[in-house]
Amino acid sequence: MTRSPLVPIALILIATGIFFLYVRPTYNGSVAAMQAQIAGYDDALTAAAAYSAKANELAAARNSIPPENLKRLETFLPDGADNVQIILDLDALAARSGLSLADFTTSAPRAEDANAPTGNQIEPVDLTVTATGTYGALRTFMAGVEKSLRLIDIMNLTVKQADSGVYTYQLGLRFYSLH
Repeated sequence: MTRSPLVPIALILIATGIFFLYVRPTYNGSVAAMQAQIAGYDDALTAAAAYSAKANELAAARNSIPPENLKRLETFLPDGADNVQIILDLDALAARSGLSLADFTTSAPRAEDANAPTGNQIEPVDLTVTATGTYGALRTFMAGVEKSLRLIDIMNLTVKQADSGVYTYQLGLRFYSLH
């Protein structure tokens, strides 16, 4: 029995057709998309594992800090800007120093004037206040601000002249908190 040479050619053509019409589009289409999605998930899992390891490392470092030092650090750079508390603290310091404070105004500094410590997690807040008192009282107040555990910069000071020895001061202060 003789075989027709057309049967192998037909089978090759059918196999080629199946490859180009079904196998190749499926492999290049949905299978390739799934492989890309799986690779994306693998990258996300790797990043999550690295994040978790870093979080554990930072938690261990924080736990190694004595509690009294943590409290001092939180006072130095608190988690949020508590404008009312800083004003109350400054007013109490001023009262102990012999100054009278009034006209409190808080604002965020302009970007070009910020001069904040590096890092985008630190938020500076400007405070403008009017103080009335003697020069000695102002020096005592400024020494108290300098020795404060809270990070406060004196940005500017304007003195209004008075013949009585009691001056009016315009103070520009900047304090910082974590954003």
